[in-house]
Order: sequence, then C-alpha cells, then structure tokens
Amino acid sequence: MSAGLLFGTVVGTILVSISGTIAATAAFLIARYVARDRILKLAQGNKKFLAIDKAIGENGFRVVALLRLSPLLPLSLSNYLYGLTSVELFPYILGSWLGMLPGTWAYVSAGAVGRALIQQEAEGNLGGGSEHLLTLAAGLLVTVIAATYVTRLAKDAVKDID
Repeated sequence: MSAGLLFGTVVGTILVSISGTIAATAAFLIARYVARDRILKLAQGNKKFLAIDKAIGENGFRVVALLRLSPLLPLSLSNYLYGLTSVELFPYILGSWLGMLPGTWAYVSAGAVGRALIQQEAEGNLGGGSEHLLTLAAGLLVTVIAATYVTRLAKDAVKDID
C-alpha cells in the first residue's frame, strides 16, 4: 500500500513485484541450501513426506502459483517450506512472481486510491474532479473481486492436487 501511495499503481506494482520475488527467492535459497539435506535425512522413512515432495517437484510451477494465489499459507513461511521441497528454482521464481502479482496489484491499488485522495485534498478539489478517484476505486473493486474469484479457483485446484 505504501508503494501505491508513494509511486502510484503501475510503478508501485513493478517495485513491489520485483522486491517481493527477490525476497521470496532469497528465503527459498536459504532453506534449500541450509536445511533441505537435514530434512531429507529426517524424512527418509516417511512415505507421505516423500510422496508430497515428489508431487510438488513434478508440478512445481503449478503448485507454487496456485498456492501464492490462495491465502492458505503465509507467504514468508511458504518461501522457506518450498525451499525444503524438490521444486526447482526457475519454476518456483516464475510461479511465485505470477501468483503474487494479483495480490500485489490489489494492495498497491489501494494505496494509489489513498494517494489520489491526498492529492485531491491538497488541491482543495475533494468534491470536484472525482472521476479519477472513482476510476481508481472501481479498478480496486474489480481487482478485489477478481482476486477473490481466482482464490476460489486456486483452492479448488489445490484440492484436486491432493
């Protein structure tokens, strides 16, 4: 939201998308190279873990993208958990970036609406010229509706994977 307030919707979304994907990748790599070998040794006899790990590895992009769309797991925790699985790096990065994009756009758009309100108030124009504000608010509403719909689709798809 701060990025939307400071930079507007498009620039804010680009900045947050890039920085969020870099942060997610860093957490993934930390988990992959610090803890994965230990986890695999502990899970050698656990057939469920090995089956889940194999399924995630084979469908890495799809699983990551769908779970990023759905708020089932907090993003920061899931970054580390994916690092413990056999999902490959490039599908993880691409799935994370695409999966986080709708939520990023929604939050940044909300900040941009706040920016528009502040600018209109500073110009003494809060009552007039509200077409721009209405356009931003309508865009935010459509984004929230679309994100809700996509989240439901993602939850259904994750249930199908299970």
